[in-house]
Amino acid sequence: MRKKVQQIGNQQRHRFRAKFCRLGYKVSYGHFKPTLLLTEVELIDDMEKPQVVTSHLWFNYTTGFQRLGQLQPGDVILFNARVHQYRKGYFTAKQEVDYNLSHPSKVGLASGQKRPLVPEDNVALIGMIMMQNKDYYLANDRPYEPFYVSRYQDWLQKG
Repeated sequence: MRKKVQQIGNQQRHRFRAKFCRLGYKVSYGHFKPTLLLTEVELIDDMEKPQVVTSHLWFNYTTGFQRLGQLQPGDVILFNARVHQYRKGYFTAKQEVDYNLSHPSKVGLASGQKRPLVPEDNVALIGMIMMQNKDYYLANDRPYEPFYVSRYQDWLQKG
């Protein structure tokens, strides 16, 4: 359980800083949903005293994050969010309560740099993620679907 995240409380939104690690996806009701992994997540409500609250968090790759463009590992991202309690685990197995951050807003790159765009079309976006992680997905028996990859390649050609 993320005790430091829990201690922040869910009564208000807070400012955070984290490093981008990589994109991924989850499968929900048979559909691919893009995600991103942030590491070294810090609470920075007081910029003079940043507090590390967790080593990593997975987020849905929402529009706010997508607008940052093609992120590079190590990019520092700033955002506001609220603490959210959820049940971790599958419904058929033992579940436990855990905490994450939800509803990110005011998302930006600390550097202010502009990055190349990412596809707005979810199918092409999943294809981009599959291409970026191809070796890992194939080695770990994760879905790697040519249909999605081809949609991303079509998007690239339209440039």
